[in-house]
Amino acid sequence: MSWMTVLWSMPASASLTFALLHLLVWAKGIQTRANLSFALAALAATALTGMELMSMRATSTEQMAIILRWAHLPLLVLWVAILYFVRFYFDAGRTWLAWSAAGLRVLALILSFTTGQNLFFNEITGLKHIVFFGGETISIPQGTLNPWYVVGPLSALALAAFVLDAAFTMRRGGTATGRRRAILFSGSITFFLLTSVGHGVLVNAGLINSPYIIGLSFMPILLAMSYELSCDMLHAAQLAQQLQASEAELRINKQRMDLAASAAELRLWEWDIILDEVWSTDKGHLLFGIAESQKISFVSFLNILHDEDREQVKLAVEKSMAGNGDYESEYRIKMPDGQTRWFYSRGRIEFSKDNQPQRMLGVTIDITRRIQAELAEQQQRKELTHLSRVTTLGELSGSLAHELSQPLTAILCNAQAAQNFLARDKVDLSQIQDILKDIIAEDKRAADIMHRIRLLLKKCEIEQLPVDVNKVVLDVLKLVSSDLVSRNITVQVDLDQKLPAVIGDRVQLQQALLNLIMNACEAMTHTQANNRQLFVCTELAGVGNAQVSVGDLGPGIPPENLASIFEPFFTTKLPGMGLGLSICRTIISAHGGQLWASNNTGSGAIFYFTLPIFPGESA
Repeated sequence: MSWMTVLWSMPASASLTFALLHLLVWAKGIQTRANLSFALAALAATALTGMELMSMRATSTEQMAIILRWAHLPLLVLWVAILYFVRFYFDAGRTWLAWSAAGLRVLALILSFTTGQNLFFNEITGLKHIVFFGGETISIPQGTLNPWYVVGPLSALALAAFVLDAAFTMRRGGTATGRRRAILFSGSITFFLLTSVGHGVLVNAGLINSPYIIGLSFMPILLAMSYELSCDMLHAAQLAQQLQASEAELRINKQRMDLAASAAELRLWEWDIILDEVWSTDKGHLLFGIAESQKISFVSFLNILHDEDREQVKLAVEKSMAGNGDYESEYRIKMPDGQTRWFYSRGRIEFSKDNQPQRMLGVTIDITRRIQAELAEQQQRKELTHLSRVTTLGELSGSLAHELSQPLTAILCNAQAAQNFLARDKVDLSQIQDILKDIIAEDKRAADIMHRIRLLLKKCEIEQLPVDVNKVVLDVLKLVSSDLVSRNITVQVDLDQKLPAVIGDRVQLQQALLNLIMNACEAMTHTQANNRQLFVCTELAGVGNAQVSVGDLGPGIPPENLASIFEPFFTTKLPGMGLGLSICRTIISAHGGQLWASNNTGSGAIFYFTLPIFPGESA
């Protein structure tokens, strides 16, 4: 094999290798436009290098003319590949310049087949044999030039103008990559054009004795294009590696999140509002008693809820859609095994650009144990409250017995008087009628006392109903009236007759007021008899609240104990349990009110509590 064959075969083999490699990459769908254009350019360069080697081995003018005529076909492919690569890979260059360069190259191909023997020569008159590299003899064409030959250099100038315009655009981008591409690619194109076109003109004009080197001069462009693609492929490989690392980290984080969610008994879910499909973790399906393969829609989710909770969950979702997107609700679900479980869900809606709800992301937790504990605590509190009422009534047993003995004694005396009147010969019926009226009145009085005692002893559910606070005060004062008399305590009552009704449970409010009055009475045990005064007042407090106050003229509350008197089991009385004031605050707080205490300016203490006015009532 000769040196010329080796020298020209090496770039041809390199070009063919590059072409096949990037055709494979193009077939895989990676950077399709860039790799396809590079592969076509490399194939065109391979064909040109082979034709140059054939022209050096030509033995007749006809063979040389055919080779030079067909050489313009790979040149057209080369032009189009470069234009396509720059325009779509670098996203630069003016479109009209690209069409000009391609159009001139197409015209050159047409003229090569329609004028003269080819675009270079009208007629090849002979072959000049020269001794070249390594003493090898090669053939060079000689003849008359084709006047249309200028179209070829013009297409090269148009290509150069397009590439330089693209280089300026990339350089103006301001990035290091853009500047590198501008210098590297525009430099290689300039070298290719000056070398191949200038050298070809000189060879065809007979000014130098040399073979054509279009294929060899294309190698810098090929290397520049390959470098850019390789950089991008390397960058893509790095990104893929980073993506794999990120995916691995995401998997680890997901496992950690699943572990944390499982430990906290959290269930993650997502509701595609547009498609109306609810996705939930596997345990979320089990949590709701739904098969994993079963699709969940919003309607099907509502259907598994407790009948009493369905509407409030629906309203909560509608409110979140119309508001800021925050969703929160508690609800019950009857499980397949017949048990009813409580759940707490919280989520947030993602809105589109036009403020339309698209999806909701959230978590759900089983709060059954917490609800059961709260219900048990509430039941214990009710038992303790009832015990406190019974204890208070036990303390009042002597006064209540005296209170009941009065109407019973009056009934007995009236009945005996009636018997005496009836034993006379002449009966005065008007006197008998008056006696019967007294008996009925005293009976009603006794029945009223028993009714109030029964209410306080009764264990029942809390009722939120309109309550007349003034009537509650009067009922309690009637209940303790005998005890007040026995303790030599006078009562000053100041009731606002225009006070609206409050919302609450009558029995519980009676208990709270009874506890406060009994505490006030006990506080005045060591006060002089003529100074034992109890003050009970009702009035309107601000907007929407009624206020009740109970004051005394006792020693007052030590300042250091003011913050502790409402705490459970705190007491300053030796036989006390320390639950009375704690229960009072629990009752008032459950009614949406407040309870506090302060010392009077002179002596004694005063307790206040507020209650919300019943909706619909006005001051």
